[in-house]
Amino acid sequence: MWLGLRAILIKDIVVELRARQALPTMVVLGMLIVFILRIASESAAAGGGAPVMGAAALWIAFLFSGLLAQERSFAAEQHNGCMDGLLLAPLDAGTIYLAKLLANIILLTIFEAVVVPLVLIAFHLHVAGWGRLVTVLLLGNLGISSVGTLFSAAVQLTRTRGALLSIVVLVLLMPMMIPASFALLVLFGALPERMVGSGSFAFVGSFPAAVAYMLAFDAVFTVASWLLFGVVVEE
Repeated sequence: MWLGLRAILIKDIVVELRARQALPTMVVLGMLIVFILRIASESAAAGGGAPVMGAAALWIAFLFSGLLAQERSFAAEQHNGCMDGLLLAPLDAGTIYLAKLLANIILLTIFEAVVVPLVLIAFHLHVAGWGRLVTVLLLGNLGISSVGTLFSAAVQLTRTRGALLSIVVLVLLMPMMIPASFALLVLFGALPERMVGSGSFAFVGSFPAAVAYMLAFDAVFTVASWLLFGVVVEE
Protein backbone atom coordinates (compact mmCIF):
# COMPACT_ATOMS: atom_id res chain seq x y z
CA MET A 1 0.00 0.00 0.00
CA TRP A 2 2.69 2.50 1.03
CA LEU A 3 4.79 1.90 -2.09
CA GLY A 4 1.76 2.42 -4.31
CA LEU A 5 0.68 5.52 -2.40
CA ARG A 6 4.19 6.99 -2.67
CA ALA A 7 4.45 6.17 -6.39
CA ILE A 8 1.16 7.87 -7.28
CA LEU A 9 1.91 10.85 -5.03
CA ILE A 10 5.37 11.42 -6.53
CA LYS A 11 4.01 10.94 -10.06
CA ASP A 12 1.28 13.57 -9.54
CA ILE A 13 3.63 16.14 -8.01
CA VAL A 14 6.35 15.63 -10.64
CA VAL A 15 3.87 15.77 -13.55
CA GLU A 16 2.33 18.99 -12.24
CA LEU A 17 5.65 20.68 -11.52
CA ARG A 18 6.89 19.76 -15.00
CA ALA A 19 3.72 20.73 -16.85
CA ARG A 20 3.14 23.86 -14.74
CA GLN A 21 -0.51 24.03 -15.78
CA ALA A 22 -2.68 24.11 -12.65
CA LEU A 23 -0.36 25.82 -10.15
CA PRO A 24 0.38 29.01 -12.17
CA THR A 25 -3.32 29.36 -12.96
CA MET A 26 -4.14 28.93 -9.27
CA VAL A 27 -1.67 31.67 -8.31
CA VAL A 28 -2.93 34.09 -11.00
CA LEU A 29 -6.58 33.51 -10.06
CA GLY A 30 -5.78 33.93 -6.36
CA MET A 31 -3.87 37.17 -6.97
CA LEU A 32 -6.74 38.48 -9.12
CA ILE A 33 -9.29 37.81 -6.37
CA VAL A 34 -7.03 39.46 -3.78
CA PHE A 35 -6.59 42.51 -6.01
CA ILE A 36 -10.33 42.90 -6.60
CA LEU A 37 -11.15 42.62 -2.90
CA ARG A 38 -8.30 45.00 -2.04
CA ILE A 39 -9.97 47.64 -4.22
CA ALA A 40 -13.34 46.90 -2.58
CA SER A 41 -11.82 47.28 0.88
CA GLU A 42 -11.01 50.93 0.20
CA SER A 43 -14.69 51.72 0.61
CA ALA A 44 -15.06 49.56 3.73
CA ALA A 45 -15.50 51.15 7.11
CA ALA A 46 -12.29 52.28 8.74
CA GLY A 47 -10.87 49.95 11.35
CA GLY A 48 -12.60 46.61 10.87
CA GLY A 49 -12.91 46.76 7.09
CA ALA A 50 -9.45 45.54 6.13
CA PRO A 51 -9.39 42.41 8.35
CA VAL A 52 -12.84 41.39 7.14
CA MET A 53 -11.90 41.84 3.50
CA GLY A 54 -8.54 40.12 4.03
CA ALA A 55 -10.17 37.04 5.56
CA ALA A 56 -12.72 36.96 2.74
CA ALA A 57 -9.97 37.29 0.15
CA LEU A 58 -8.06 34.34 1.59
CA TRP A 59 -10.97 31.92 1.71
CA ILE A 60 -12.33 32.92 -1.70
CA ALA A 61 -8.89 32.46 -3.22
CA PHE A 62 -8.41 29.07 -1.51
CA LEU A 63 -11.86 27.80 -2.48
CA PHE A 64 -11.83 28.64 -6.16
CA SER A 65 -8.15 28.00 -6.77
CA GLY A 66 -8.37 24.71 -4.87
CA LEU A 67 -11.34 23.61 -6.95
CA LEU A 68 -9.48 24.61 -10.09
CA ALA A 69 -6.56 22.37 -9.16
CA GLN A 70 -8.75 19.48 -8.05
CA GLU A 71 -10.78 19.63 -11.25
CA ARG A 72 -7.60 18.54 -13.05
CA SER A 73 -6.71 15.97 -10.43
CA PHE A 74 -8.00 13.07 -12.54
CA ALA A 75 -7.73 14.72 -15.97
CA ALA A 76 -4.57 12.79 -16.88
CA GLU A 77 -6.23 9.48 -15.99
CA GLN A 78 -8.93 10.10 -18.60
CA HIS A 79 -6.50 9.45 -21.46
CA ASN A 80 -5.14 6.14 -22.71
CA GLY A 81 -6.94 4.14 -20.04
CA CYS A 82 -4.66 5.35 -17.23
CA MET A 83 -7.41 5.06 -14.62
CA ASP A 84 -8.14 1.49 -15.68
CA GLY A 85 -4.44 0.76 -15.24
CA LEU A 86 -4.49 2.20 -11.72
CA LEU A 87 -7.57 0.17 -10.82
CA LEU A 88 -5.99 -3.01 -12.19
CA ALA A 89 -2.82 -2.41 -10.15
CA PRO A 90 -2.51 -4.20 -6.78
CA LEU A 91 -3.88 -1.14 -4.98
CA ASP A 92 -7.18 -0.53 -3.29
CA ALA A 93 -9.25 2.50 -4.28
CA GLY A 94 -8.63 4.13 -0.90
CA THR A 95 -4.89 4.24 -1.57
CA ILE A 96 -5.47 6.02 -4.89
CA TYR A 97 -7.72 8.53 -3.11
CA LEU A 98 -5.14 9.19 -0.38
CA ALA A 99 -2.38 9.75 -2.94
CA LYS A 100 -4.55 12.17 -4.91
CA LEU A 101 -5.61 13.90 -1.69
CA LEU A 102 -2.01 14.40 -0.55
CA ALA A 103 -1.02 15.75 -3.97
CA ASN A 104 -3.87 18.29 -3.86
CA ILE A 105 -2.96 19.29 -0.29
CA ILE A 106 0.67 19.89 -1.30
CA LEU A 107 -0.31 21.99 -4.34
CA LEU A 108 -2.75 24.07 -2.28
CA THR A 109 -0.09 24.53 0.43
CA ILE A 110 2.35 25.89 -2.17
CA PHE A 111 -0.39 28.21 -3.38
CA GLU A 112 -1.09 29.36 0.19
CA ALA A 113 2.60 30.09 0.75
CA VAL A 114 2.39 32.58 -2.12
CA VAL A 115 -1.03 34.13 -1.48
CA VAL A 116 -1.05 34.47 2.33
CA PRO A 117 1.91 36.91 2.47
CA LEU A 118 0.37 38.81 -0.43
CA VAL A 119 -2.91 39.23 1.49
CA LEU A 120 -1.15 40.25 4.70
CA ILE A 121 0.82 42.92 2.84
CA ALA A 122 -2.06 44.13 0.64
CA PHE A 123 -4.48 44.57 3.57
CA HIS A 124 -1.86 45.62 6.16
CA LEU A 125 -2.90 42.81 8.51
CA HIS A 126 -1.32 41.78 11.78
CA VAL A 127 -1.64 38.14 12.86
CA ALA A 128 -2.33 37.20 16.48
CA GLY A 129 -0.34 33.97 16.51
CA TRP A 130 1.40 32.52 13.46
CA GLY A 131 1.10 28.96 14.75
CA ARG A 132 -2.66 29.33 15.05
CA LEU A 133 -2.84 30.84 11.56
CA VAL A 134 -0.95 27.89 10.07
CA THR A 135 -3.25 25.48 11.93
CA VAL A 136 -6.41 27.14 10.60
CA LEU A 137 -5.07 27.26 7.04
CA LEU A 138 -3.99 23.61 7.08
CA LEU A 139 -7.38 22.51 8.44
CA GLY A 140 -9.11 24.53 5.73
CA ASN A 141 -6.75 23.07 3.15
CA LEU A 142 -7.61 19.51 4.23
CA GLY A 143 -11.35 20.20 4.20
CA ILE A 144 -11.31 21.73 0.71
CA SER A 145 -9.03 19.00 -0.66
CA SER A 146 -10.89 16.05 0.88
CA VAL A 147 -14.25 17.02 -0.60
CA GLY A 148 -12.79 18.39 -3.85
CA THR A 149 -10.75 15.25 -4.58
CA LEU A 150 -13.79 12.99 -4.28
CA PHE A 151 -15.98 15.13 -6.50
CA SER A 152 -13.16 15.62 -8.98
CA ALA A 153 -13.27 11.87 -9.51
CA ALA A 154 -17.05 12.06 -9.87
CA VAL A 155 -16.72 14.82 -12.49
CA GLN A 156 -13.85 13.33 -14.48
CA LEU A 157 -14.51 9.61 -14.28
CA THR A 158 -18.29 9.28 -14.45
CA ARG A 159 -21.00 10.47 -16.81
CA THR A 160 -22.39 12.95 -14.30
CA ARG A 161 -20.23 15.84 -15.44
CA GLY A 162 -21.25 19.44 -15.16
CA ALA A 163 -21.07 22.60 -13.09
CA LEU A 164 -23.65 21.22 -10.65
CA LEU A 165 -20.99 19.16 -8.88
CA SER A 166 -18.88 22.26 -8.24
CA ILE A 167 -21.92 23.85 -6.63
CA VAL A 168 -22.41 20.73 -4.51
CA VAL A 169 -18.78 20.96 -3.34
CA LEU A 170 -19.22 24.58 -2.29
CA VAL A 171 -22.46 23.74 -0.46
CA LEU A 172 -20.76 20.87 1.40
CA LEU A 173 -17.93 23.17 2.43
CA MET A 174 -20.22 25.83 3.90
CA PRO A 175 -20.41 24.20 7.38
CA MET A 176 -16.61 24.46 7.57
CA MET A 177 -16.39 27.97 6.16
CA ILE A 178 -18.35 29.55 9.03
CA PRO A 179 -15.91 28.50 11.79
CA ALA A 180 -12.99 28.97 9.37
CA SER A 181 -14.03 32.58 8.71
CA PHE A 182 -14.56 33.15 12.44
CA ALA A 183 -11.06 31.85 13.19
CA LEU A 184 -9.38 34.12 10.63
CA LEU A 185 -11.34 37.16 11.80
CA VAL A 186 -10.17 36.48 15.36
CA LEU A 187 -6.54 36.12 14.23
CA PHE A 188 -6.77 39.35 12.23
CA GLY A 189 -8.26 41.24 15.18
CA ALA A 190 -11.72 41.84 13.71
CA LEU A 191 -13.53 39.69 16.31
CA PRO A 192 -12.92 38.91 19.99
CA GLU A 193 -11.70 35.47 21.07
CA ARG A 194 -15.18 34.66 22.41
CA MET A 195 -18.61 35.79 21.24
CA VAL A 196 -22.08 35.49 22.74
CA GLY A 197 -25.51 36.26 21.37
CA SER A 198 -27.23 35.30 18.14
CA GLY A 199 -25.84 34.83 14.68
CA SER A 200 -23.64 32.27 12.99
CA PHE A 201 -20.37 33.57 14.45
CA ALA A 202 -21.83 33.69 17.96
CA PHE A 203 -22.94 30.08 17.45
CA VAL A 204 -19.28 29.14 16.94
CA GLY A 205 -18.55 30.81 20.26
CA SER A 206 -14.77 30.89 20.53
CA PHE A 207 -11.53 30.33 18.63
CA PRO A 208 -10.88 26.86 20.17
CA ALA A 209 -14.45 25.86 19.26
CA ALA A 210 -13.90 27.04 15.67
CA VAL A 211 -10.76 24.91 15.38
CA ALA A 212 -12.63 21.94 16.87
CA TYR A 213 -15.47 22.34 14.34
CA MET A 214 -12.96 22.42 11.46
CA LEU A 215 -11.14 19.37 12.81
CA ALA A 216 -14.40 17.44 13.12
CA PHE A 217 -15.43 18.41 9.58
CA ASP A 218 -12.07 17.31 8.18
CA ALA A 219 -12.19 13.98 10.01
CA VAL A 220 -15.74 13.16 8.92
CA PHE A 221 -15.38 14.15 5.25
CA THR A 222 -11.90 12.71 4.78
CA VAL A 223 -13.00 9.31 6.09
CA ALA A 224 -16.33 9.44 4.22
CA SER A 225 -14.61 10.43 0.93
CA TRP A 226 -12.02 7.69 1.40
CA LEU A 227 -14.79 5.11 1.86
CA LEU A 228 -16.92 6.42 -1.03
CA PHE A 229 -14.10 6.78 -3.54
CA GLY A 230 -14.25 3.12 -4.55
CA VAL A 231 -17.96 3.44 -5.35
CA VAL A 232 -17.35 6.58 -7.42
CA VAL A 233 -14.59 5.13 -9.61
CA GLU A 234 -16.49 1.92 -10.21
CA GLU A 235 -19.54 3.74 -11.59
